[in-house]
This record gives sequence, C-alpha cells and structure tokens, in this order.
Amino acid sequence: MSSIPSLFLMVFIAIFVIVVGGILITVIKGVGQWTANNAQPVLQDLVEVVAKRTEVSGGEKSTSTAYYATFELAHGARHELRLSGREYGQLAEGDCGQLTHQGTRFLGFTRQPRPVQPPPPLIAAPPPNLVCAYCGNALPSGAVKCASCGWTWRPACAETTVT
Repeated sequence: MSSIPSLFLMVFIAIFVIVVGGILITVIKGVGQWTANNAQPVLQDLVEVVAKRTEVSGGEKSTSTAYYATFELAHGARHELRLSGREYGQLAEGDCGQLTHQGTRFLGFTRQPRPVQPPPPLIAAPPPNLVCAYCGNALPSGAVKCASCGWTWRPACAETTVT
C-alpha cells in the first residue's frame, strides 16, 4: 500500500517539474529575445505592408490574440513583426511607408501616400489605310475588321481584340 502514495508523489513531482521547466524555458527565451533586440540598432526602412495575420490561443473561457504584419523592404527582404491590436487595425495590406523597428521589435509605422497613377492609355485607333494581314484586301480608314475574311486589327500591346 505504501507504493501507491509514493507513485502518486513521483507523478506529481514529475508534472510539477515539467510545468515549472516549461515556464522557465519560456521566460529565458523571452529575456534572450529582449536582450537581442536591445543590442540591435533602431532602423528606419521604406517598406510595403504585404500581409497581416492573427494568431488566437486559449480555450473556452479565455482567449488571447497575437497580431502580426509582414513588411517588404525595397530590396525584397521581408520581416514579420508582432504588433498591438491598435497598430494592426491601422495597417492595410498594400500600405507604403516608413517602418521603425529594433530587431524583431516593432516601434512604429508612418504611412506615406502613394503617387497618383495616371489612367491606363486608351487602345490606339487603327492607322488609316490598313491592309488585311490575312487576305490582303484594303480596309477603309478607321475599320478594324476585314469585310471579306473577318481578320481583326489589334494594336501591338493590347491584350484584347478591338471590335
């Protein structure tokens, strides 16, 4: 009978050591990351926000959400940084601006407006006096389709047929 309480005590001690060990490892990793970030210089880079994601953890009674954004630097490198919910909500994919960070620590983002894009050029009108490339018949000025064979003129850079 004395073996059952000693077995229970050994299992309890093993579970206690595993839980306390897990907590200690997590704390040591956090302190190591904090120290590594403090050793890094504060950098400011021009970036674009290319992705956002959340990570929800917890159970039935309580949950927590971690917020992340991926920033792409001008030379193509990407950094995923953890943000607060407020900072996450103020970012949108495609935003361009100046990212301030220290190692893996997000310090701030200042959005910069994108230059206004001019509208795409209109598809050019067919040149006058076209000759059908298929049958060789002359096309009247402004026509885009051959009356005899149905060939349609396409500008060199257009992706769609002008009809």
